[in-house]
Amino acid sequence: MQNTSLFQLNVDANVAMTLKSAASWARALGVLGIIFGVLFIAMGFLTMSVPTTEFGDYESYEETNKMARSIGMIMFIGVGILYILGSVFALTFGGKATNALRSNNSEALRSSFASLRNYFAYWAVLMILGLLLMVISIAGTAIAT
Repeated sequence: MQNTSLFQLNVDANVAMTLKSAASWARALGVLGIIFGVLFIAMGFLTMSVPTTEFGDYESYEETNKMARSIGMIMFIGVGILYILGSVFALTFGGKATNALRSNNSEALRSSFASLRNYFAYWAVLMILGLLLMVISIAGTAIAT
């Protein structure tokens, strides 16, 4: 592969091989993430099919059990959708980077890095939101006790 100048940086054979390897791992991560997402969604629907356990004749128990299963279903499906969305960014980066290296196209390479930025930004926002929810949960538990 010949050297290509990109913003005064050279993409030599070693860099190209490293980027190609990163793109392959990104595609693998994307495919696995989509599989995980689909499995999470399937688990969400399976949550609703779990039979209720008999616990006396309490009608409120049956309602609580139904509500818990519904919340579980919503959480599983939500996590599955989040995994699938994040994995699409990884797949996009992997595909664009591979095509850019094959065609020796600097604009396509720039576009692949934009997809990689989107992937990291997506997961960073989710991590920040998750951390915020954990802090709120811990604070709520501390206040309640």
